[in-house]
Amino acid sequence: MEWIVRFELPSGGPGPETVSSDDLAPDFDGIVVLLLRDHYCQVSRDRARSYSDAFESFREEDLAVVAALPHEVEKAAYWRKRYDLDFPVVADTVDAPTPDAEEAGAGTAMTDGTPRFDAFADVETGVDSLPGIGVLDTDSKFPRLVYTEGGETLQECPTPEEALDAALDALQ
Repeated sequence: MEWIVRFELPSGGPGPETVSSDDLAPDFDGIVVLLLRDHYCQVSRDRARSYSDAFESFREEDLAVVAALPHEVEKAAYWRKRYDLDFPVVADTVDAPTPDAEEAGAGTAMTDGTPRFDAFADVETGVDSLPGIGVLDTDSKFPRLVYTEGGETLQECPTPEEALDAALDALQ
């Protein structure tokens, strides 16, 4: 698997109004994307906090961390502030499907109604369950998705240590 994944998404919290792969790529060897299930998911909240606690470990290895919520920017901003996260939380959601799209089977990513991602759709496709991670290799002209991992259940999302090890292995 090596799909090109480029993004420019509104960011919740301090710093630039948008976070883009084009801005991060020159400064980092890779980008770890943490896909959060939704605004209300306690497992996602806990996982985001643990990644924030381990943020310096990623920086020491020249890896950016970006979390993504499949909601509007106001909820991303709430997460960034409420959970005091050290990395950007971006808003990435598919617009409401049209009636034609609903007939064709488009809509939510999961049967439980969890919203689906837009810019990170390829990362979402590669994980079994959310929350999950994707690793983007920034060594070429465009960031390439080189690794994804989720779990068979919500609780099996990779820990920050597992994600760091996986990213380093995938980027060798």
